[in-house]
Amino acid sequence: MDALKSILVIVDPTVADSAALAKGHQLAKRFRARVELLLCDPSLPNVSVIENSEVHALHALMHKKHTDRLASLAVPFVKDGLSTTYHVVSGSPLARLILERVTAIQPDLVVKDTHHHSLLRRTLLTNTDWHLLRHCAAPLLLVKPRVWPEVLKVSAAVDPGHPADQPSALDHAIIEAAQRITRAWATVPAVVHCWSPVYIYAMGGMGGAMDGVQVAIPQELVEAERLLDSNRLHHLARVHDVPARDVHLHAGTVIDVLPTYADTNRVDVMVMGAVARSFIDRVFIGDTAAHLLETLPCDVLIVRQPPKAVTV
Repeated sequence: MDALKSILVIVDPTVADSAALAKGHQLAKRFRARVELLLCDPSLPNVSVIENSEVHALHALMHKKHTDRLASLAVPFVKDGLSTTYHVVSGSPLARLILERVTAIQPDLVVKDTHHHSLLRRTLLTNTDWHLLRHCAAPLLLVKPRVWPEVLKVSAAVDPGHPADQPSALDHAIIEAAQRITRAWATVPAVVHCWSPVYIYAMGGMGGAMDGVQVAIPQELVEAERLLDSNRLHHLARVHDVPARDVHLHAGTVIDVLPTYADTNRVDVMVMGAVARSFIDRVFIGDTAAHLLETLPCDVLIVRQPPKAVTV
C-alpha cells in the first residue's frame, strides 16, 4: 500500500499541548509526508459577511494571531525538512470548515484531538467529531492525550463473519490502513474480530417464540458458525500476510470486547471502518457508537468503504 504523502493536522486554538500536533509530526517524519496545519476559529464570522469596520479589524487581528501561532507550530516540522503549510479559517459550524478543507486539499490522513476526561477515563466526543466520523472522505485519526511508544502497536478491527457474506472491501481497507501505519515502524498490525452468536439465537427464536413454539439452538450449530467465522478471519489475514499469531477471535460484542482487548494488549491505534455491514450498522448509530469510541483507551483510525470491491 502507498505511503502517506499528505497529512492534515487540525490545530485546536484552545489546547496548549496538542496530541494531534505531536502525532501528526511523528507520522510526517516517518513517511516524509507534507503537512498542513489547519486552525479553525468558529467564534469569528466568515470575513465575507462582516460589514462593521470595527468587527472587521478585530477579525483581522485574530486572524494574524492565529497565523503567527501556526507559523510558530510549523517550525519543528520545517526543521525536520518537511514541506509544511498552514491555513486559518473562520466561521461555523466547525465540522463544515474542516470538511471543506479536506475536499480542497484531499489529504491522505486527517489528525484531530479528542477530549479526554481523566476522572471518568473516557473520551468525550464532540458534535464535530461525530460529523467528521460520518462525512470525512479521508482516513480520520482521532487521538487522545497519551504518548506513543517507540514501537507502535496497531490493531485492525474487522468483521468478516457477517451471515452469508465474504470479507468486504472495507475489511481489506481496514487492514491495509493498519499496515500502512505499522510499515513505517517496521512492524505488523494485529487483526481482531469480535464474534457473537446473538443473531443465531435471534433467528432461532431463543429470545422469543417462532409460530408460538420456543426453538432451541443446538450448541453444535453455534460452534460450527464460530468455526466458519474463524476460517473467514484467518483467510482474510493470510491474504494480507498477517501471521496467525497476530490474529485474534474473541467471543462477545464489540462494545464489551474491544476496549478490554485494547487495554490488555496495550494497543496504541485501533483501526475501524466508517461504514460496515454488521459492525458499523450497529456501532456508529446512537449510544452504542458513543460507548465504544469513548471507552476505547487508544487512538482510533477511521477508514471508509472503498468505492470498488476487492476481489480475492
